Amino acid sequence: MDLAAAVAPMTLARERTVPVHDALRPLLPALERGRSVGCDGVTATSLALAVAVEATAAGAWLAVVDVPWLGVEAAAELGVPLERLVRVDPGHGGQQGRAWAELMAAALDGFELVITRVPARLDAGTVRRVQARVQARGAIVLLVGTSRAWSTDVALRATRSTWEGVADGHGHLRARRVAVEATGRRVPRPRQAELWLPGPGGRLAAAPPVVTGLAEVTELRAAV
Repeated sequence: MDLAAAVAPMTLARERTVPVHDALRPLLPALERGRSVGCDGVTATSLALAVAVEATAAGAWLAVVDVPWLGVEAAAELGVPLERLVRVDPGHGGQQGRAWAELMAAALDGFELVITRVPARLDAGTVRRVQARVQARGAIVLLVGTSRAWSTDVALRATRSTWEGVADGHGHLRARRVAVEATGRRVPRPRQAELWLPGPGGRLAAAPPVVTGLAEVTELRAAV
């Protein structure tokens, strides 16, 4: 299948940036073309999908290269249009550097966003060639997990994850509150935000800060 030919007529106009969801703007005000964003921590895959939500809703195409555990149902619930998502499964041996690089080259020719993981063993020359193609095509790469070989422009890390809706051993999981920190060479100083990933309705949303109740503060002062 010629991926580039299949999606090229429907790609977004070549603006310098692509949109990001309002909930992510405290962390990532702009998503620049030709850059890479690392997503790490306990919700790394969900973070990568969250970054892609707004752009795909606006018409961008998303390729998922060699991330076999990424679920399309989870992507749809977060708000990624499945008609804009294509999974590329390399099959046996997909994490070999040369095979991965060839798949990435094909995906970068036709997709504006690519979610992938970097092979554990990847030589510096291969990394440079793939990164050069990312910049030349104006694509955006969302890396799941950390990589010594590839230094990202922005690093998003989920530092805390808490599910809500279950208490005293009963109830239903309704939403997951995630604390995320943004760092990297394109981030002047670390940024933090709290997200619903997913929220009670299944979608990405900003989570309000946790505020200690007035009664609890009064009791604490009285005890002191």
